[in-house]
Amino acid sequence: MKLLLAQTVPLLMAILKVAQALSVPVAIEHPETSTTNVSHSADATELQAPGTAETLKALTIAQCPNPAYGVPLLRAWNPRATDHFYTTNSAEMDYAVANFGYTAEGTTGYVFSNQQPGSIPLYRLWNPSASDHFYTISAVERDNAINRYGYGSEGVAGYVYPDPACGGLPLYRSYNGQIGDHFYTMSAIEKDKAIKGGWG
Repeated sequence: MKLLLAQTVPLLMAILKVAQALSVPVAIEHPETSTTNVSHSADATELQAPGTAETLKALTIAQCPNPAYGVPLLRAWNPRATDHFYTTNSAEMDYAVANFGYTAEGTTGYVFSNQQPGSIPLYRLWNPSASDHFYTISAVERDNAINRYGYGSEGVAGYVYPDPACGGLPLYRSYNGQIGDHFYTMSAIEKDKAIKGGWG
């Protein structure tokens, strides 16, 4: 199974109430679930003659970060604060569950904990007055949330693929304006249920 944390993003917040979405892939194939074995040390010039489509594909694959470096992106839900929370730090997750009313919901997918070649940051933000965690790969969107909507930066949640060249699936982002919660899932079925439940 391939996991690529990607976003189908309704523009920034429910305040904007924009239904327009764009798809931006952002995660990794985890080695324990992978059905393919890609060599990350292969020299692309050995695979095909220069200039062919096969060479370009081989170059892309050879430059992909090793999925063995992936770590779980954990998900939790706090019904009192109506907030979904995502982290790669299991101690932070345990603390949120023990002290802040969150319930652990398992692993959303896999990301890199450190910057890898070809990966980009997945920014994490928090709005204390809205009790909402927000995640984005866009520095512009991050800055807009900070400057206009009361979010504060909590750094980088992890590093992800910017496109599907290295394999993977999307991470869907939804927002419920009635309760003020951003929700992220890789499951299209779960995404559809969330939309029916008020996350758009």
